[in-house]
Amino acid sequence: MKSFLCGGLWAGPANGVHPPSRISICGDRIEDISPSADTRSDLFVIPGFVDAHCHFIWSGLESLYLDLSGTVSAGDLLDLVSSEIDSEGTGRILRGFGFDESIWNIPLLPSLTELDGATGSRPVFFRRVCCHKALVNSAMLELLPRKCPGVDYSTGIIREGVVLDFESLFPPEPYILDQACSMAAELAFSSGITALCTFEPLVTTEVLFKNNPPIRMSICLFGKDAGFPGEVLSFPEGVLPGIDGLKFFLDGSLGASTAAVSGTYADGTVTEPLLSDEQVLRSLEFAADLGLMPVYHAIGGKALAQIDRVSHDFHMKHKRGNSAAIRIEHAEELLADWPGHWDTSIHTFVMQPNFVNRWQIEGGLYEGKLGKERALALNPFRLVADAGFSLGFGSDGMPSSPLRGLSGATDHPLDRFGIDTAQALNAYTLKAAAICGFQDLSGDLKAGRVADMTVLSADPFHTSWDDIEVVATIVGGKTVFGPETLLEEV
Repeated sequence: MKSFLCGGLWAGPANGVHPPSRISICGDRIEDISPSADTRSDLFVIPGFVDAHCHFIWSGLESLYLDLSGTVSAGDLLDLVSSEIDSEGTGRILRGFGFDESIWNIPLLPSLTELDGATGSRPVFFRRVCCHKALVNSAMLELLPRKCPGVDYSTGIIREGVVLDFESLFPPEPYILDQACSMAAELAFSSGITALCTFEPLVTTEVLFKNNPPIRMSICLFGKDAGFPGEVLSFPEGVLPGIDGLKFFLDGSLGASTAAVSGTYADGTVTEPLLSDEQVLRSLEFAADLGLMPVYHAIGGKALAQIDRVSHDFHMKHKRGNSAAIRIEHAEELLADWPGHWDTSIHTFVMQPNFVNRWQIEGGLYEGKLGKERALALNPFRLVADAGFSLGFGSDGMPSSPLRGLSGATDHPLDRFGIDTAQALNAYTLKAAAICGFQDLSGDLKAGRVADMTVLSADPFHTSWDDIEVVATIVGGKTVFGPETLLEEV
């Protein structure tokens, strides 16, 4: 038997906040939670964070690739790239990630000529923070298949298409993927994440099966890796039984101006969904034939209206009811198609609160793309929660830490769309677990429950999220991050 003292805990919506308590653990289960008169501890315990939307292998690769997130201009990016052009840590191709030109004083990317001057003959691939746009040099352009959709051969800028398929077209060296798998697990545990749902291409899915990282995960495969929009492909042995869902992209991102927003962007750009209604219907049938949950990336109002409309018709036709749940990812411009046909028995929503405090700030990316009024109305968390839908949170890896995003949920720029601390914690723990299929993690902390917990440095009900850190992560009654002395033998 092991135990530890905490200054308080949030057990879940059914049992609420507890005063100072001693938590006893036997094996992988909670043995007891009892009040304690000892008030020395400031630690605060919650059910383990569940990241309902991440890219597990990619989060590990980020720790190996060139980090461009701190660049402040095109010149700054070029200087950093030039200094790292001979580094060997990313393999044959110099790979980088995380630039966000929307926050630069002059939001212009370097020209292809400038990038070639800094990189020479080594192929480079730099992915924007949103992962729907990338920058490549001439050496990389020469390696791409001819007439790739989304590639501007005059600027080296790619939108959608190859950006999403890059790891499949140009897999990182096996030793790099193995390192990434190990580092991703460490990153998740250090962020307080005890389970997750990851979205992967087939090449990294196979890496996950080979390495079997020590964290519970649900895996969603990109639909195209299963053969969509054509016929179902043959899967490598043992892959299909380990897959839980198929992800289909209905649009891109606001940062790349490829999200299918209602109306137009502030600069007049008009975007449409990536799939026709007929193709969306086929995707629902495609997933049903494989017995997998269909998962839809839909950010803009047009894309959300499309999946709402087509999924409603599909369910009315097939009378599938609760047997065919559909996950909607992001749903940033949801207000444009509300109430629509959205159905609590069919649709669940996984949203990203970190997007709020990263891009939904005054003068931020959203405002620049859509104007102030439309930007404020994005990410309407309370709209979803109050209507009775299952709402889970995920990070999308921007950044991976749940703590870095939760203030976006509780401090939304429009009060009517923000949720309270308990609702936010629920969306990032128990609700996320249920949506991802981890039913044994979806109940309140109590005796008999799996001992997966996140230990925080302070009480989030009385402390700013910015002033809280993850002290320890406990999975199955074992400390996987934090001081080993936390759990005392009794």
